[in-house]
Amino acid sequence: MSQDTAGVASVKPFDFGLEYIREHFGSNTALFTQQMTHNVYRENPEPLIDHLLRCLDLNGTESVLDLGCGNGFILRDVVSRLRHGGRAVAMDISPAMLELAKRNATIAWAPLEFTEGRAEDLSRFADGSFTRVMANYIFHYIEDPDLVCSQIARVRDPKGLAIVTIEARRSMPEMYDLHFETMEKLGFPADFIDRLPRGRRGKMTLDNTEETLVRHFDSVEERPYVDALRFETPQPFMDFYSAGHRLLGVQAMGGDDITQEMKDELYRGVEKAVSDRIAEVGHFEVSKRNSVFVCA
Repeated sequence: MSQDTAGVASVKPFDFGLEYIREHFGSNTALFTQQMTHNVYRENPEPLIDHLLRCLDLNGTESVLDLGCGNGFILRDVVSRLRHGGRAVAMDISPAMLELAKRNATIAWAPLEFTEGRAEDLSRFADGSFTRVMANYIFHYIEDPDLVCSQIARVRDPKGLAIVTIEARRSMPEMYDLHFETMEKLGFPADFIDRLPRGRRGKMTLDNTEETLVRHFDSVEERPYVDALRFETPQPFMDFYSAGHRLLGVQAMGGDDITQEMKDELYRGVEKAVSDRIAEVGHFEVSKRNSVFVCA
């Protein structure tokens, strides 16, 4: 059953809501593993951060709001390009992520403030407070995309830009397909399998981003960033799958029904399939579809 048809079925999908977000981002392990893997094993010669910086079109004097700044991986490069006249505010729902961001964004030539909060409520900021608003990969966790988009539009200076970075629902299909095929072969409970997302979750993904954004901005331009992760040995992929994506929801939602032995079996099954693929063609590749939407 696909995620897009989940609402029609009687099985209720797992809730990856606020409690999950705070637990998932309570440490740096998952996020850093993903970031490291994307940068080391990417096929695209241009790093994503360079693509983002080009979309931001900074001259150094902007006022920047980074919504969902995470561990500061993107923030670090942005604030290092600001100068006299510029400033930045980094917001995240997780205190642990904010602490990591403070440690990562160590080179800032303009004022930099960190604040805990949710993208759904930007009432602390006046209308038009920022000439750049970034929302990178937060919409997978947002229940009301229109509410957040309206907040972003309100705090954006009318002459400024909002940058929304998002991933396609069917990004990384090779990993998801292998994961579900292995669970089914091992006999995982069908109702448990059906409650997991079979792609990137969220009510707003690349598939419907533009139609949402045009309700809040006069101009919306999509700038795709297409990439693939190429693994020539199994272990880097297995780290990405198990530590970076926590077995695609199995670690977080397994509860008492999915034992550690079952998780270990799943790990070994996926590892064998990846190893077989590498032995056959020399690599295992995971394709990725992302886009940056530049809104004015």
